[in-house]
Amino acid sequence: MNEYNLKLDYYDLLNLHKALLEAKFHTMPDNELIAGSPIIAGIHIQIRELLIKSDRGSVWQEWFLLKNRPDYRHRAILLMKNGKAWTAASTDKKREIASSYLAPFLFEETELLDVIAAADGSF
Repeated sequence: MNEYNLKLDYYDLLNLHKALLEAKFHTMPDNELIAGSPIIAGIHIQIRELLIKSDRGSVWQEWFLLKNRPDYRHRAILLMKNGKAWTAASTDKKREIASSYLAPFLFEETELLDVIAAADGSF
């Protein structure tokens, strides 16, 4: 498979990050597959890492902590609950699904388990 490189400055990254946040965490999306896509999650994680490496990295490191973004956490849970794969998924699969929905945020294992419990309705 071919690999492509983009040349982006800080503000290009920032705007791409904002666009992906809108696409991934919109509660009434046009395309429901975007929010939980592992491919989109991987791209967004790459953008996160570049923003954290920027001159404003310490601010970004703090911003990307899931515990500091309850708004996005809540939206991810709503989107997971409404996703077609959630109810029938195994415990391991739910971990994968939740991780994709929560990307690009940084979280501890306990936070991931809390999100899964909330999406299952037991939290």
